Amino acid sequence: LIDLKRIMAKMGRKINERRAERGMLPRNIRVAVIGYPNVGKSALLNRLAGKVKAKSENRAGVTKNLQWSRVDGFDLLDSPGIIPAKMLSQEAAVHLAICDDIGSASYDTILVAAALVDEVRKVGFSLPSYVDL
Repeated sequence: LIDLKRIMAKMGRKINERRAERGMLPRNIRVAVIGYPNVGKSALLNRLAGKVKAKSENRAGVTKNLQWSRVDGFDLLDSPGIIPAKMLSQEAAVHLAICDDIGSASYDTILVAAALVDEVRKVGFSLPSYVDL
């Protein structure tokens, strides 16, 4: 974390030096925190800030909108989780929902529960000692 802050500060100095060469005033450095759902983006932002700036919980779907926070010369952008559309098959989406890695507003919980039962049955048939059906 200390190295990340040092790198951010170094890059910020470079950006503001270029701005000064162009006759522009210095400004806060903008840092965006983006990534997959439920990987700790908001928690990282809070650690960088040294205090709670963004709501953070151990479940997907807590961050619903882009949210800027200003801290020590940095403007930090927190974002909801992003799943690249080309990467996501229907089966992968169901698995993410079963694991609660995407917000429950994104799917029908009854259909996902039924898919979970199907997955448990598959395991039960292939490995009877794992599941008592």
